[in-house]
Amino acid sequence: MIKKIPIVLVACTGLSAYVSNAAIYQSVDEQGNVVFSDEPTTNSEPVKLPPLPTYQPPKYQAPSQPEEGTPAAGVGYRQISVVSPAPDETLRDNTGNVSVKVAADPQLNAQAGHRFQYYLDGQVQGEPSASPQATFQNLDRGAHQVEVAVVNSEGQELGRSSSVRFYLHRHSVNFPSGPPSVQPLPRKSPN
Repeated sequence: MIKKIPIVLVACTGLSAYVSNAAIYQSVDEQGNVVFSDEPTTNSEPVKLPPLPTYQPPKYQAPSQPEEGTPAAGVGYRQISVVSPAPDETLRDNTGNVSVKVAADPQLNAQAGHRFQYYLDGQVQGEPSASPQATFQNLDRGAHQVEVAVVNSEGQELGRSSSVRFYLHRHSVNFPSGPPSVQPLPRKSPN
């Protein structure tokens, strides 16, 4: 059984080379239909195909290692995450204020000038801050996306959290005190 495997591999390799070099012929039959075939007929012509596109990948270059003794200010963060609100959480706040809490691993290196930059619905919110907590005020009700990035003192992004969607429920401006309460209908007295 083991001796048959190399024979099968050689046969498959030879067959694939034969198929890849097969010519394609085009002809028109009696009804005027265009017919393509791998076998030539009396009125067929070989089809000239353009060469297949190829791609040459770039050469791999290993990242350069920092020299020993250089400060580790550029060390990346393994994880940056939004802790609160939780993914797909529904928040209820009639003022529209939402508190966001984040965590970074390793802890934010504020001495190296690293700061948190908060984003709401893809837009920058305020200046970068060393605080792992921020409050967005007067948000409209509905779905929102929040994420946070760690930036250095030049504003270059060192890492970013994944986006977290949350939902904010507020009372409608049409009913600032809530929907009207339903009053029971008066009962008719039996006569």
